[in-house]
Amino acid sequence: MEWQDEGIILHTQSLGERKQVISLFTLSHGRCAGVFQATQKSKGWVQCGGKVKARWGARLENHIGYWNLEPLGSNTAYLLDSPGPLSALLSAATLCQLALPERQTYPHLYAQFQELLQNLTSTDWARAYVFFELTLLKEMGYGLDLETCAVTGSTSDLVAVSPRTGRAVCESVAKPYEGRLLPLPSFIYQEIDPNDKEILDALRLTGYFLERYVLGRTLPAARMRLLQRFISMRNCV
Repeated sequence: MEWQDEGIILHTQSLGERKQVISLFTLSHGRCAGVFQATQKSKGWVQCGGKVKARWGARLENHIGYWNLEPLGSNTAYLLDSPGPLSALLSAATLCQLALPERQTYPHLYAQFQELLQNLTSTDWARAYVFFELTLLKEMGYGLDLETCAVTGSTSDLVAVSPRTGRAVCESVAKPYEGRLLPLPSFIYQEIDPNDKEILDALRLTGYFLERYVLGRTLPAARMRLLQRFISMRNCV
């Protein structure tokens, strides 16, 4: 059996001296792993977040198979001097590796991951990352309803989210329950630029639902490092 696709490298693991087990998030075949014969030249582009043209082959569909990979565009080495965007990339890749079932397609999430990659060199990278996580929640069946108040139906003054239902509530409804709701940053439902506190609130919001409903475990270290970065920035203000 054989197929071709494009994909984003999520994870690599050495297998002996010259082979690697590489996990890709592909457009038409979802998350899939295979063995890749590494070369000296491939070390420059077989990196987390790298986009590749992939051909996968195996005798049977349920076998791990082998990759034939070619780079598409530049690699992600340019992020080594950008710790914030690099931490966002590693977090996104790790979440996909942990959350996505094998060989199930998620074209909307794939498109959102590509948008994140394109924004890693811009000042909008943190906002793009938050929307990646919101899309991941939706694709995993836990989409948050953040456009209207769950009680009044209002689309304005939305300030919090119920940790039980994942639905937004407006300020007048949220006030009696202060401390028991999750803050809702306004940039999620309005076209405005977020500050660091709003990004931090957004990461805590999506992280709550990822941890409890998607992963069923503590958030991975890569995601925690991204969160800690914004906590540290907030504490320095």
